[in-house]
Amino acid sequence: MHKHRYLDFLAKLSVDHAHPGGHALTEAMVRLLPIQQGSDVLDVGCGTGATAAYLSETLAAHVTGIDLHPMMVERAKQRVQDSKLPPRIIQASAEAIPFDQDSFDCLLSESVTAFTNVKRSVPEYFRVLRPGGHLMAIEMALEQQIDEKDKQAIKSVYGVDALFTEEDWLTIWHDSGFTNTRVLPVDKLQKRSQDVLPTYNLTSEIDEEVLEVWLEHMQTLQTYQHVLSYRIFHARKPD
Repeated sequence: MHKHRYLDFLAKLSVDHAHPGGHALTEAMVRLLPIQQGSDVLDVGCGTGATAAYLSETLAAHVTGIDLHPMMVERAKQRVQDSKLPPRIIQASAEAIPFDQDSFDCLLSESVTAFTNVKRSVPEYFRVLRPGGHLMAIEMALEQQIDEKDKQAIKSVYGVDALFTEEDWLTIWHDSGFTNTRVLPVDKLQKRSQDVLPTYNLTSEIDEEVLEVWLEHMQTLQTYQHVLSYRIFHARKPD
């Protein structure tokens, strides 16, 4: 099975805000970050560029969005081309971010890191943040440990190498150097966005495989609804 089928599915549907809570949750998270006019912000796995455009246009921040999927990068570039303050969109991997150490004030990762090799990507996040910089991440998380058969079933649908609990994620952030990591209360942040669904932009790329992946995704959410969830993490790089 092609490892990146799920990411291809999102790209073919040109999905905006493909993370839980959608744009409303993004807004709630951003309000907790010290992003000001001129702040340097990195949107890791920017997808169609929806969050990058929002940060740039609303907060007048200097935003860079990176994504590894070429179709997503093309969509993002199309989205921002008429913006008054367009974010910079670059095709790049979260596991090898093409910027110098201490380049950004804030970094966002919206349902992205779980799809990477966290031993490579999270240290990269730490490296490119400036001292005192902030990380905000929405990540897939297990509510409890499950047996290997169930893990493999979930991993095969989403093409991820591993599944992590909240405690696992806290260890991952800590081991890469982040401090003061908080797990934000989803119920408070998401109370206005609980029923928000991603925006699907139907394109000519729709094919039988897209429908198959969509069905697998929905079946997985139903089967593991009490096990498969997510967490919102806010962490800082020490001064």
